[in-house]
Amino acid sequence: MEPPRQPRDMQGLLRFAIEGTASEDRTTVTSMTEERRRWLEEALRGLSVDVVAEISKSLNILNPDRVESPEEDPGEMEEALEMITDFVDSMDTANDFHKIGGFFILIPCLNSPHDGVRWRCCQLIGTITQNNPYCQQQVLKEDLLSILLKMLENDDCEEARVKALYAISCLTRECAEAQDAFVNCDGFSSLLRALQSSVGKLKIKASFMLTCLCNEDPSFKDTLCNMGFVEQFVALLQRDHDSTHEHLLAALLALTQGHPPSIEECRRSEFLLRELLDNRIELIKDRDECLKLNIAARYYR
Repeated sequence: MEPPRQPRDMQGLLRFAIEGTASEDRTTVTSMTEERRRWLEEALRGLSVDVVAEISKSLNILNPDRVESPEEDPGEMEEALEMITDFVDSMDTANDFHKIGGFFILIPCLNSPHDGVRWRCCQLIGTITQNNPYCQQQVLKEDLLSILLKMLENDDCEEARVKALYAISCLTRECAEAQDAFVNCDGFSSLLRALQSSVGKLKIKASFMLTCLCNEDPSFKDTLCNMGFVEQFVALLQRDHDSTHEHLLAALLALTQGHPPSIEECRRSEFLLRELLDNRIELIKDRDECLKLNIAARYYR
């Protein structure tokens, strides 16, 4: 078993403490082994780490020539990306990452021949842009959205496709400019194909992103309805039940609520959607999912 990664700030230490004691009985929490005591002392001393210096070391490892060379061993580069991602989990550090020039590694890493480098770079982009307007704007200026969409569509690595969609979702969340760019890049067609893929994680992430977009900007609903998203959701829900269905149904609900054309689509007689939902309620025991099914069944009468 690998030792826990040493926290680098107070937030990281708190997370470690919570995770480390979650499964322990209250009567044993008060006692601390000598090994754990020494580890905690070391962790506390490590809180004084110079974040910028550590990020700079990782950036030196991610030299573009090295990142784009198929002959290089990707292990150290992957570790450097993980190191940076850990640090930029804080919004202030994410902004500092841009201000010290760290974005120069992003395009080379996205174009790397190494799968692990590509998907970890997508993870990094998602981390710095999530709920961070400053980094969302800076990533847009780098024109990374078009690269991420190409990865979502064409990357040979399944994990890279999943992480690319994660990064796209974080970039566009509550960012009107990024959403406009996404539409201009025909991003909805990419999401439709993600729903049609055989990769469950892609279906779930695409459904989540569509739910967010419909809730944030209802004007998208006309486009989605006209593109056949209702029919696609219905077709997917008609397949054998799996873990993606709850997310698909949530997206369908977000699309149809307050949008009569989508509701009428759901009521098409050939879809038999009401019957499908009623039958599924009888089979599914999960309370939250049954609630969504019941809401949908009443809604599409």
